[in-house]
Amino acid sequence: MKFYRQNCFYFKTDQPCSFHKKNIKILCENCEFYIPVNKKILIIKLAALGDVLRTTSILKPLNKKYKNSKFFWITSNEAVEIFQNNPYISEVIPYCEVFNYFGKDFDILINLDLEQKALELTKKFNFRFKYGFYLNQDWEVVCSNKAAQEWFDISHNDLLKKQNRKTYQEYLMEILEFKNLKPSNYPIILKLSKDEKKFAYEFLKSNGCNLKDTFIGINLGSGDRWRKKEYPINKTVQLIKLLIDYFNNKKNIKILLFGGKKEFNRNLEIMNSLKNNRFYCEKVLDTGTNNTLRQFFSLINVCDLLIASDTLALHVGLALNKKVIALFGPTSFNEIEMYGLGEKVVTPKKCKVCYRRICNKTPDCMELISVKEIFNKVLKLINKK
Repeated sequence: MKFYRQNCFYFKTDQPCSFHKKNIKILCENCEFYIPVNKKILIIKLAALGDVLRTTSILKPLNKKYKNSKFFWITSNEAVEIFQNNPYISEVIPYCEVFNYFGKDFDILINLDLEQKALELTKKFNFRFKYGFYLNQDWEVVCSNKAAQEWFDISHNDLLKKQNRKTYQEYLMEILEFKNLKPSNYPIILKLSKDEKKFAYEFLKSNGCNLKDTFIGINLGSGDRWRKKEYPINKTVQLIKLLIDYFNNKKNIKILLFGGKKEFNRNLEIMNSLKNNRFYCEKVLDTGTNNTLRQFFSLINVCDLLIASDTLALHVGLALNKKVIALFGPTSFNEIEMYGLGEKVVTPKKCKVCYRRICNKTPDCMELISVKEIFNKVLKLINKK
């Protein structure tokens, strides 16, 4: 067997390294690019998709602190696509394959997930140091430091959740013990390939769009788990009409409707509400609800501005450096780091940030968000350079 430096940062188990690919004469025994791996770091964050995506904001500061280290991330099967093209991750481990790694040694474990099956994974590996949350011998949750304890507390107490003023990213940085670090300087990581960007532009052209138009994305559904995050359909239609009427003869705009599979009927109802007016219909394009996750990302990337409820689309827009208007009712508006990219529209209802999935109050918190207020935020952002 030939000599291989398997502890090299660039070593790959299934293929030659990138340097050998560029120059076949470069071999391990004479390689000037050899760098020994500093540390092996395991990150656990399984779900939900939006939470996994915004948690990638830890990768840049971690790579800066632990140079020449390899990062492994265990996530849900559905979230694996989020990490495509991510330059900071050495290996993504889908939950369905995690058993293949049980018993392996890591220098650092970072578990930022309080889901039971994520906590149970912390007992399956050997590690020297840990951040976040893990289980002790009695299978009770242990927090690694004060910041982790605070996050644990607000995760179990809706009153504390309502009172919280820190962003999720601030808590992450404190849990990881980064000092004097502004989360706003470390964005969410989402990298699109040239082909993915091309897909979106080809989609627009095939649907008769002028690529010079201003594209405003709208994703105001919520899926099944958090129905109360959803902005009412009738108000969404009002907002669309108001935007089209205002920008007529001022700016060529196109409204792009977004949503997942659960929003199919919602978006269909919105389109049906516009079908009797050809002028409105020509200005609105339903991007579909059966796109893959990466296609969804790519289509949001063409937006000049995105209006979203507190869902995955919000974090995608921020990751792609888009102007974003975010609507909040039952969930915490303070937890969302906007990275200086947008505006928050918060319900005036006093019981906001209740974290109730079911509410019988009429009108509910999202119904009280004014169409005019959202519209004014659009005007503020659309003209902002």
